[in-house]
Amino acid sequence: MMVRGVFARGLTDGEMDDIGGGDLTQVRPRPSRRQLPVGTRLDFWLDVVILVSFIFAYSYGFTGDVIHECLGLALGLVLLVHLTLHWDWVVRITRKLFGRRGHDRVIWLVNLALLFSMTLCIVSGIVISRVALPSLGFFLASNLFWNRLHLLTAEITLGLVPVHAALRWRWIAGVGRRILARRTGGRGQGLR
Repeated sequence: MMVRGVFARGLTDGEMDDIGGGDLTQVRPRPSRRQLPVGTRLDFWLDVVILVSFIFAYSYGFTGDVIHECLGLALGLVLLVHLTLHWDWVVRITRKLFGRRGHDRVIWLVNLALLFSMTLCIVSGIVISRVALPSLGFFLASNLFWNRLHLLTAEITLGLVPVHAALRWRWIAGVGRRILARRTGGRGQGLR
């Protein structure tokens, strides 16, 4: 009878069966609600890498030419991977754009502005490269236009990144809390 009750109630590992005289000392590990799909964890850590890379790349005085340019090129590749991973979301949200709530439209517009500003920043950075591309044998003629475009789009991106993070904060905090709780053995309550 107890076994049937356990399966009928859907008890899984970690739940104690206190109905039907079950042994309360036998505790099966409860499946964690904190478990995240691999894709969600990958998205989170990829976003962290993009943010940290952008912060270091923007800190030109700290990194110098070589690291700044290498980070910029790597950031371009990581952003391409990020966009590829989320392409189905982009298409799905774009199709539903006019039927969505205002908040969703704002997120979409900020993401689009961020895509354009980061793309222009990376392209202009490639054009004005003084170290990375010349070391590979590529010499492009940079001029004042490309230098100004690079600075402007870097500053626009710097302004859009916190807006993007603020609009997605519930996802960031929720996933971050679950990842940190998992790393601390389920005791991570620090992000509340």
